[in-house]
This record gives sequence, C-alpha cells and structure tokens, in this order.
Amino acid sequence: MTGRRISVSPLVAGLVASALALGVYWRTAYPGITWWDSSSYSTAAATLGVLSPPGSLLLTLLGWLVTRLPVAVAPARSLNLLAGLIAASALLVVFAIALRMARRVTRDRVSSGWLVMGTVLGALTFAFSATLWEHAIKFTPYGLSALFTGFMLYTLLRWWDAAERPDAWRWIGLYGLLLGLDFSVHRTNALLVPGALAWVLVRHPATMLRWRAWLGGAAGLFTGLSVHLLIIPIARTTQSPLNMFEPTTLAAFWDYVSLAGNGGNFLVDLWPRNSPFWSTQVADLARTFRADFANGSTTWHVVGWIPALLGIAGIAALWRNDRRLGSAFTLMLLLHGAATVTYFNIPEGYFRPFDRHYLPVFLTFAVAVAVGGGAMAGRVGRVAARGRLFPVPAVAAIIVAIAPIVQLTGNWVAHDASSRHFTGDYAANALEGLPPNAVYFTVGDNDTFPVMYAQSVDGVRPDVRIVNFSLANADWYVRQLQRRYPTIPLTPDPATRVSRNAAVWRDSSVTVLIRPPDAGASPVTGLPDSVVFRPRPSFGSTVLPADEVMLDIVRMNQFRDPVTLAATVGSGVLGWLQPAARRDGAFWRIVAGQAGPDSGILRANLLDRYEYRGLAGPSPLLDAVTRQIAYGYVAALRTLLEADEAAGDPVQCRADRDSFLRRVPLDRLSVPAGERREIELRCGS
Repeated sequence: MTGRRISVSPLVAGLVASALALGVYWRTAYPGITWWDSSSYSTAAATLGVLSPPGSLLLTLLGWLVTRLPVAVAPARSLNLLAGLIAASALLVVFAIALRMARRVTRDRVSSGWLVMGTVLGALTFAFSATLWEHAIKFTPYGLSALFTGFMLYTLLRWWDAAERPDAWRWIGLYGLLLGLDFSVHRTNALLVPGALAWVLVRHPATMLRWRAWLGGAAGLFTGLSVHLLIIPIARTTQSPLNMFEPTTLAAFWDYVSLAGNGGNFLVDLWPRNSPFWSTQVADLARTFRADFANGSTTWHVVGWIPALLGIAGIAALWRNDRRLGSAFTLMLLLHGAATVTYFNIPEGYFRPFDRHYLPVFLTFAVAVAVGGGAMAGRVGRVAARGRLFPVPAVAAIIVAIAPIVQLTGNWVAHDASSRHFTGDYAANALEGLPPNAVYFTVGDNDTFPVMYAQSVDGVRPDVRIVNFSLANADWYVRQLQRRYPTIPLTPDPATRVSRNAAVWRDSSVTVLIRPPDAGASPVTGLPDSVVFRPRPSFGSTVLPADEVMLDIVRMNQFRDPVTLAATVGSGVLGWLQPAARRDGAFWRIVAGQAGPDSGILRANLLDRYEYRGLAGPSPLLDAVTRQIAYGYVAALRTLLEADEAAGDPVQCRADRDSFLRRVPLDRLSVPAGERREIELRCGS
C-alpha cells in the first residue's frame, strides 16, 4: 500500500512551525519591561546607550532600529515582540540543522514527508521549552545568543559535508565571523569552541594543518570582532542615561571588552571552584535541563520526559546510521556543557539562576530532540507505507505528536506574561510619588533600570535626578551625573569632594544648614535652622566613593531640593540618614525637623497615585522579585496605619487598610501568616 505516504515541503513546514511559535510568543509576551536584564537592555536599545560589558551591541542596534519603526507600539512592547521573532528564528534554524542530519538516518523517499513532520514537531518541542520561552517574551540577549548557536551549528554541519573539498575553509571562515559577531551579543558561544574543534578532529583531522582554514577562521573572527568598535562612536555621542564605563577611546574600549572594571582578564575564573563542581555546578545545569526537557512535575507527569527521550533517541539514531557524525555530535554536546559549567563557576546559592547561560547548550540538545522526532516519524512512515500502522508505529507517532503539546501546556501558565505590568507600574509609582525636583537614590538593578526606562523612554518625571548608589563608586558615573543633571548639588572635582568631607568622617558629625522656607518639616514641630547628622560609612569602616557622593549631595543641597531614597535601599545605605528619614510611600524622604509619618502624603501615594495591576486576583503568577519589591508597599501601609492610630481615627484606619488590601492581597505577596493577621486586625477590628 502507498496511500499512507505523505509529501510535506520542508520550507512550508518550517515556516508554519515558526509562525505558530511566534504567535504563542506574541500572545504571552510582556506588555512592557520586566526585572533584571529586560529593563536595562530595553533602555539601551530605545536610547542607543552602552550597557555593562560585554554590552550586547548587536542586540542594542537591532532594538534601536525596531523602536524607530513607524508603528503604534510602545518601545518596550515592540522590543519584546522582536525577542519572539528572534526565538522563532532559532526554532527555524534548529529545524534546518536537524532535518539535514535526520536525512542521514532515513534516506528513502517513502518516509520523507513523515521525516519532515517529525523533525518539525521536535523543533517545536524546543520552542516551548521553559528557558527559550522565557527569553522569547522579553527583550534580553539570550535568545539572540541561542540563534547564533544555531547559525554556528549549521555552519559546522555544512563544513562537515564539504570537509574534503579545497574550498571547505570558507565554512571555517563563516564560523569565525559568527563567533566574532557573537561577541557583540553575549560571548556565551565562545564556550562552543572546544566542541567545534572536536567536531573538526573527528571529521577531518587534516583540516587542522591547512593554513587556509586557519587564515579563513582568523579573518572571519577579526571581521566579526571589529563590529564591536562601533561602541566607541556611540559612547562618544549618546545622550542615553546608559553609557557604562564610557568606552570613548581605544584604551577605554579595551578596558571595556576585557571587563577591567569588573575585575579584568575577561573574568576567566576557573580555579579554585566557587562551589562543589558535581553536586552544585553540574547539578544546576541538570536542574535546568530537567525543567526544559524532562519536566515530570507538570500535570503530564512522566509524559513530561518525552522531549528528553526524543533527544536520546536522536543521538542513538545518529550513532546507528552514521557513527562518525553521532560521535562528533555527542562529543560536541558534552564539551559544550562541560565548558559552560567550568567557565561560569557559579557560587553556591547565587542570587540569580543561571538558566539563561545554559540556553546555547540546550539548543544543541534540541537538535537531537528534532532528529529523534524525525527518526521516529520516518520509521512510522516506512511501516505505514506497507499498511501496518498499528500498534507500535501508532504509539511512536503519538509520542512525537504530543511532545510539543506537553511543553506548551506544561509551561503556559508560568510563561504567560501578557498581564504582568508589575515592573512598569513599580517604575511609574516610584517616580510619580516623589516630590518635585527630587534627588532619588537607588541601589541595585531592579530599583534603578526600570525607573531609568520610565523616565528616559516614557518621559515620566524628567525633573527627578536618579542616582544609583552602587555606581556612584565609579568616577565615570559621577561625571555622567553632573552632565546629565547640571543642577545636582555635587562638588564637581572628586579630590575637592574628598578633602572637604575628610573632617566629617573623622569627627562623625556634620551640620547642614537649611536654606528654603519649607524642607518637608512638620508644621507642628516647625523648621530648625540646621540639622546635625552623624555620617558613617555604608559598609564596614572604609569610606567608599559613593559615601562621599551621598554626603556631598546632602551637605551641598541644604534641603533646597528633596533628597529621597528608594524603599529598597538597605540599612547600610540609609544608615546615618535614618533619623531624618520619613517614609512617604515606596521611598524615604530626608526631612528637617521631626521625621514622623505624614498620613496625607502616604495615603495619596498608596491609595491614589500608585498602580497595582495584576497584584489582586489569582493570576498572573508573581515571581520572587515582584513579591519582594511589592513588599515595600506593605511596609508603607503599616506606617500609614500607625499614623491613623496615633491620630485616634480608627474609621480612617480601617478604610485605608481595606482599600489597600483589596488591591494588594497579602497572601499574593507571601507575607507570613502572623504578620498578615497582625495587619488585618489593626485599627481596632
């Protein structure tokens, strides 16, 4: 029988699968910025800025072009859609690689249509894996880095077929070019090099002795790396709030690319190990692998292991039908994973997961998954052509068909970010609640870059001067602050700043005069002529440059403009300012006179100005950072309720409490039960 033969165009199948993945990505994409890299990369792309090294210049340029398109889409949203397009393109490349390899497994024409269908379903399985999906719905460099992994693997496969030809060096040159360009993305694909060398040695060791191969690879690498030089003119001319380390000269550029400001030597730190190699570092890679390809914890239970089993089947099929290719691919995969674990050398209990850095390794394994899907489907096709579809071939066909469905349904809830407005709301709240012309101190990534995006891209509160305390330890950052905010009360010369403050740190006392008629003091207590502070270093006994900057701003400002600090700053940074710090919402304001709460300002911010979209109700999911940041609102609520109780107004107290809790349910923020009950029983009820 021949009625069961099917004919499928690989191009059509690949494009349909990519369109399906793209539709899912766009449906579940973040509506705006989110935490960590999303907000900083979005800010850099929208304003053509320079990020922390390695910088992801290529991604910044792509994003900058997208934000200039004449479409009625907010910049952050358009960048998130670009991330989906990049991830869908990675799927297409995985399909192209896997199909080329799977055809070595099944060569007969009878099963070619089945082979295409199985391979494309295997590629879709990767498209809906947890890590790729996570970076397909927000603007970060990790999806583009995975796409470059795919390009490199495809180049190596094409070289494999042409290895013995005189012009095979051209593929080596293309590989070098891609590797050089990837240094303008995230550099992670440098960890593929050991596997690529093994690939060459297994297929055609004589290539290592051919000068054209070495020259072509070096020329391609140099050409790709040279693109990174575009950072210099960008750093010289940008008006972006992001111009990290100011790489405006060749010397500064070298410091930038070698990560001199972060420790230097390209941060190669292989020994000693920062944590146990097997039980922590390899285990972390295995944990992420299970989440992506063997997620038995989903509602599908053991069926969640199907993607991993397809990958194993793909590697086995390669070994069975083309032992040299199978051994080269396996060796490359193992070396890629080993190089990744060895290079990143993660500490135990690191504050951020490293899932994003494993994505190139997972794309390599995804090729095996797609090959496995193609091999199984090809065998089904051969049996079906003889009219014997049941029972074993039918089971195999079902396994291949449901693999992407398992991934899609198992990961949907965790990756549906279409209603996650938390970060954008936090940034707008942080700025909108501040008094006019405020100096606003932040300390980390998540309380700085979202606010920076809201101000520089969305135009929220341009009068506010944002100062990141951590970055204020760098001279280049302080220079940028003075250029960006000419009115900031800060001594221009660092040496003068230090000498003026030397006596303050020695005597642990400074008297700040009060110039304006109203510096936030309570009308009841009145306004003193001056305020005495007792400065101390923020951490330990060493005075940091950032300590000098904060002291100088407070001292020179003399309460002319409001000095405020994000609620996220720790006790070390707030430190000596604590006695004069008043909580006015999701921030502290340094006031003259009594620093007791002002219920009017607190109520206006918490209940009128601030947005809390998505915090109430059962969905969307709240991540750990959102719960942590949002807890600052709860702390401000406690201060408001205390002020209401101190004023002897239980009715207002209950109204404030109930109004807030309707918008921000405490159980959604994982507030401990005892604290939750204490808040719910405040106000005499």
